[in-house]
Amino acid sequence: MNTNDDHSGSRYLLFLDILGFTQLVETKGIEEIYAIVDGALAAFRRWEDLNGDFKTIYFSDTFILYQDPKGFGNWAFLDIYAIGGMVLSALLAKGIPARGTISFGEFEVRLDTGERHQVYFGKALIEAYKAEQQEKWIGITILPSAWKPYESNNPGLIDVFTRERAWLKRDDDVLLLNPFIKLHAHSMYDLINEVTKPYSEWNDPEFPNDILALKFLREQAEFYTARSDFTGAVAIKYHTTIRFLKAILLPSEYSWAVQASLPENFYRGDSGEANANLTVKKS
Repeated sequence: MNTNDDHSGSRYLLFLDILGFTQLVETKGIEEIYAIVDGALAAFRRWEDLNGDFKTIYFSDTFILYQDPKGFGNWAFLDIYAIGGMVLSALLAKGIPARGTISFGEFEVRLDTGERHQVYFGKALIEAYKAEQQEKWIGITILPSAWKPYESNNPGLIDVFTRERAWLKRDDDVLLLNPFIKLHAHSMYDLINEVTKPYSEWNDPEFPNDILALKFLREQAEFYTARSDFTGAVAIKYHTTIRFLKAILLPSEYSWAVQASLPENFYRGDSGEANANLTVKKS
């Protein structure tokens, strides 16, 4: 099956919402809200600079990362889910909870006839928006419209990636993306003594981001646990997310990230010496 011909007018897109944004607007000052949005956009700007085939649309609490050139390509599927996971990690590292969905289909982005306003619409956007609204967690889902064209071109690879813990496949054929798939490599760097600085100073941004992102999720879940809140609208999102992460990450990876987030391991001490290397017992 040649999906390039079948989907010549389609695009991949990630629809991502900042959670709790209404409350932020109602309770925080303008400059604080601007700083949060600007920090979120920085994560998208980085990947726009590194990968010129994707662009970002922002409005209110919503970000849309979309494939600029139309048409299916293996590269586009692989890039959109990889970038999505790293963007989510970067946001969580800043304490910004977000939820998103990746879809594939018709999505138009063009200027109006007066060339003053950007117009965007399409079935892929509507599909992603509706699907994202149904989820009760903090993470990114990949819809069948996004992964099935890739599977058609690469039979069996979706299952291979599932076994490699890139995602979990739900009974409804939706994939739940693992945003911390790099944690295995991060922990291996430490095991072979490749990390010689405090983790906050490691020169790969995804390294400290993943540590801080998981720490943020854990601490939020612990906060609601301490209040015996397991079913509240916000609490359930964090509890569900932590259950997912414990299911998809190896126990050794999860434990390593917990230890790595401790101040004495993540930040440089007053003496200027870093205690960066850890030995984590296997669970």
